[in-house]
Amino acid sequence: MRRQYVSLALMLFIIQPIKSVGANTFEITPTVYYFNYQEFDQNNALLNIEEGFIPGVKLSYASVAKKDSLKFNASFYGGSVDYDGRTQLGLPHKTETNEQLARIGISYSQHEETYYPGLLFVGLHYWYWDRDILTRNGVQGLHEEYSWYETEVGLKFNSKQTGHSRYWLEVSAMYNFKPEMTLFLPSSEVDFSLGSKLGYRLRAGKIWTRKGGMSTAISVFTEYWEFGRSNTVFTTDFFGSSGFLTEPDSQSFHSGIEFSFIFNL
Repeated sequence: MRRQYVSLALMLFIIQPIKSVGANTFEITPTVYYFNYQEFDQNNALLNIEEGFIPGVKLSYASVAKKDSLKFNASFYGGSVDYDGRTQLGLPHKTETNEQLARIGISYSQHEETYYPGLLFVGLHYWYWDRDILTRNGVQGLHEEYSWYETEVGLKFNSKQTGHSRYWLEVSAMYNFKPEMTLFLPSSEVDFSLGSKLGYRLRAGKIWTRKGGMSTAISVFTEYWEFGRSNTVFTTDFFGSSGFLTEPDSQSFHSGIEFSFIFNL
């Protein structure tokens, strides 16, 4: 867990010296997150799928100037989803998985369409994912911990203001680098390095400006990324047996709906 705290400290160190030259905003966003994760063997056959709705919340603080803004984001999601897969012997197996995810980082956004048909934004975020596949029907569960960094670049498109509301759309590409996974065994831990690949994120919504320095918004999003097959590690501690372990190829195809409350500070 130490690397998670070090990464968070570095993010906060970057944010602290930034001073606003305009308005500041604070945003709290309850979220319904649809978690959808799949793993595949070397022949691209499906090994297992984990899916279900889990609650979440996003907190954002933005330092806003006339032409651009810098935002600190922290998102947290947690809950149980359904697991449908196979045992080590290839037998069908169903259980539940406890998922805990956190995404923390910074993003920079333009406010003027100077060189682009939309507004440019870039971001750097750190992800942490705790995956606990529960023991059921005599089949031993697995507890894993993932972490990686996400770089993102995209464009935001705003509609014209109509009354006190407007629509917006964000389209972005992202690259996850340094993805790592730790498997917790009875008396040891095994570390894996995963493959890095490109992904994408789409977000769209509507925002309403209210009286008293507050705005509300509703948005939907979808995000997709992959992790490549890991290195192979030998262990003598795999629940009473020895063997070579490899983390397979995987796909994450999540989506959600967000309800935002934005306060001018």
